[in-house]
Amino acid sequence: MTDTVASGAEAASSAAEPPPSLLTHIALPVRSLDDTLAFYEKFTTLVKISERHDPETRMRTAWLANERDITTPGAARFVIVLMEGALPKQITGDIVEEYGFLTSIAHLGISLDTRDEVDEVARLAAEDGCLVLGPMYRNPDVGYICLIKDPDGNNVEFSVEQVLG
Repeated sequence: MTDTVASGAEAASSAAEPPPSLLTHIALPVRSLDDTLAFYEKFTTLVKISERHDPETRMRTAWLANERDITTPGAARFVIVLMEGALPKQITGDIVEEYGFLTSIAHLGISLDTRDEVDEVARLAAEDGCLVLGPMYRNPDVGYICLIKDPDGNNVEFSVEQVLG
C-alpha cells in the first residue's frame, strides 16, 4: 500500500511541473506602426525581420530582433512584436484595446556598450521630448541608465554596466 501511495505522490509531483519553456516574444499594440518603427530605428540597432498585413484581421505587424538573435530569415530567438489596427472582435471577443502598458517602472531593456552611448540616447530623447529619467548611475545591478517613452507611452530603458546584455 505504501508503494501505491508513493507512486501516486510521484505522479502528482511530476504532473505539477510545467513543460519546458522558452521566452520568445513580447507583443505590444501600437497606434502607428510607422511611428513606432521610426522610433526604434532612431534609438536602437534592432532589425525589422518581418512585416505583414493580415487580410482577415486587417492588422499590420512587424517583428524586431537583435541581429545576433536572428536564426533564419524572418525568425529569431526573441522578438518584439508590434501590432497596429483595431482588435478583430471575431477572434479576440471582448478584449479591450489599450496602449502603453510599460509604464511606472515597467520597461523594455536595451543594453548599450558605453556611458557615452546612453548619454547620446538621453540627449536625442530630450530633444524629442520623450526622456523620462536620467542619464544616471543607480548601482551595480541597475548600472548607468536612461529611460525614454516610445510613441505609445511604453518605457524603454537604455543601460550599460548591468550584468545583463
